[in-house]
Amino acid sequence: MWRFAIFILVSLQTLVYFTFVNYLKTTKIYKPSVRWWALVPFIVFNVPFIIISAIWGGSFNPPEWFKIWGVIPFNIWQGATFFIAFWLLVGKIVKLPFQLPVWILKIIKPLREKINDLKNRKAVKQISRSRRRFMRYATMGVSAYAFGGAAYGMMKHDDFELDHREIKIENLPEELKGLTITLISDIHCGQYMDENDIRKYTDVVNDLGSDIICIPGDFVNYLSKDIHPVTRAFKDLHAKYGIYGSLGNHDFFQNADYVAAALNNESPVQLLRNEHRKITIKGKDLYILGVDDTIGSGAKMEEVLKFYGAMDDHLQTAEPTYNSSPKILLCHKPYGFDFLAQKEPDLVLAGHTHGGQVVPVKVGNFNLSFAATVSKYIDGHYKIGKSNMYVSRGLGTVGLPIRINCPPEVTKITLV
Repeated sequence: MWRFAIFILVSLQTLVYFTFVNYLKTTKIYKPSVRWWALVPFIVFNVPFIIISAIWGGSFNPPEWFKIWGVIPFNIWQGATFFIAFWLLVGKIVKLPFQLPVWILKIIKPLREKINDLKNRKAVKQISRSRRRFMRYATMGVSAYAFGGAAYGMMKHDDFELDHREIKIENLPEELKGLTITLISDIHCGQYMDENDIRKYTDVVNDLGSDIICIPGDFVNYLSKDIHPVTRAFKDLHAKYGIYGSLGNHDFFQNADYVAAALNNESPVQLLRNEHRKITIKGKDLYILGVDDTIGSGAKMEEVLKFYGAMDDHLQTAEPTYNSSPKILLCHKPYGFDFLAQKEPDLVLAGHTHGGQVVPVKVGNFNLSFAATVSKYIDGHYKIGKSNMYVSRGLGTVGLPIRINCPPEVTKITLV
């Protein structure tokens, strides 16, 4: 996995480097030696971390001074250059339909001569100079925004929001109205989320005093052993009717059974691995179900949906009160909500998307992010028929510890 990440990193930064050199060629300061000086920051901000990744991978745990002087600048550089590369790629894709016919026509010599003659006309040259000037200033603006946004997103990546939501459940018994659930997700314990960070969230969740706590997956970022800081931080976590969790795809990266055993044996979390719990409150039953999000499930979630379908079919015949009782499903990915809603769970609690994590543009329900290219379910409350789903933005981050326009989230849900 790290090899693929390094390949993507090098490819994107190669694009940024050559674009920057081509820009320098249009300025008065350009000399052949400038190309080598321009290469220096790309080497300084990449080579040491490629070596570290090749040797230690996800297990590298640097001292605090290295995090301040090495990791933080590296993350800002990577976040900014990634955004610039993305902007450059979008520009190339937009221009391709206009450039491709010209490239094809240039194959024919008479047409090539006419095209070159057209380019040399005074009016066309003036337009080209104006376009290049606009693109130069636009690139400078995008670069400034990218580095400023990356620095801001790095500094603010753990500034969470506390969200209060009321969700209407059809035919909810009067005895269960007002029941509260605290939802947290995507802890991603590892380099950028340690035990002290998780303890702070534990205190926040306890202060909310909800009846139930739900955690739908991604307790660790990569290493299975990182579950132990989670279990230590969760030792004091409490809720009147229990704490329930399910596994996310990151929990499967190394050893899901190890993660599950630690949670069940060292913390108050009741992990539901394609299992259910029936809670009786004031004489009324409430079912909580959880499904594993295996690493191979992907965006189509075939395995996850199969697990849930089989469990739901079994409970319909095995549990006399199941069909008439409210049902809450912990399902790490939200992508399968269209299918899940056919089974009519009353509330699906999900995460995984991080709300997009880096969202350059967010206006109302419009979310411009990579998560939005995968699914229409990004964050917040959704409803299909009788089924509701709430998608948490989560607590941790994946890749770079940067969040833009989607802060971490602790959610208190009241059933009405």
